[in-house]
Amino acid sequence: MILNKKTIVLVLIFFLFNNFSYSKINLEIIMKINNQILTSYDLEKESNYLLALNPKLKEISENDLLDLAKRSMIKETIRKSEVLKYKDLNLENAQINNVLNKIVQNLNFSDQSQFENYLNDFDISIDDIKEKIEIENEWKNLIYARYSKSVKINKNDLISKIEKISKEEFSLEYNLSEIVYGKTQNISLEEHSKKILESIKINGFENTANLFSITDSSKSGGKIGWVKKNNLSSEINHELENLKVDSYSSPIKIGNNYLILKINDIKKVAIEFDKQKELDRMILSETSKQLDKFSNIFYNKIKLNSTISEF
Repeated sequence: MILNKKTIVLVLIFFLFNNFSYSKINLEIIMKINNQILTSYDLEKESNYLLALNPKLKEISENDLLDLAKRSMIKETIRKSEVLKYKDLNLENAQINNVLNKIVQNLNFSDQSQFENYLNDFDISIDDIKEKIEIENEWKNLIYARYSKSVKINKNDLISKIEKISKEEFSLEYNLSEIVYGKTQNISLEEHSKKILESIKINGFENTANLFSITDSSKSGGKIGWVKKNNLSSEINHELENLKVDSYSSPIKIGNNYLILKINDIKKVAIEFDKQKELDRMILSETSKQLDKFSNIFYNKIKLNSTISEF
């Protein structure tokens, strides 16, 4: 049988692809979420992404890292599927660069070019990061469109708070990291809390946030940055006032979930602010907190109605 040039090229491509797949990646189907198939390559890439954002994850076991990557893939796949019902992704949203710049700063790189070189070590492109950012941004936009009218803000309470603050000369600001968790099906809340606190001692706070926290901040080790004392509830302030830098709180009940906070740093700042701007900022902060709760509720509802098969 005589093969023409086109056939020979196709055979070579097929052979090279299979050789690459099985010898380097050992490609296997590991999961199916509704109609979306996820492979061992997807899992490896997700693991690398999480390591790139939080290098301390090298300290946890390989099995824990793979479990974390699986949960992360499930969450992103379900969110992406829901977002695509309403909008196509194009990596051109102006919000993407704002978030990307924050990631670059949090990882202490001088510019995006330096960050891209860093990503090469993890076999991740800048477009991979941008797509993940866009999925998260569009998910937040979806949650806002769906639940913004359900957000309840007591402006009078906030105004009273501002009036009280304006009489003080200085205020404290905390640089915080968080772990937010709730009840799980297979373990009691008490056992789950104990497991998380033990993990903090063994794996560190940041790695435990990656492993257990249900908020989006988990990808960056639970970091939420600088927060003014006056923007925190009295219960949270009561927990934090007795803590030193690099220490963490006991679990604090927040709605249906529990919160553990770590103080990374503390600073004292002079109080100089525009009352209207401060009110707007407080409203935005409270709105964000409530929308985060709606986000978790909506995601869990979609997940419950999804078909997830592992192989």
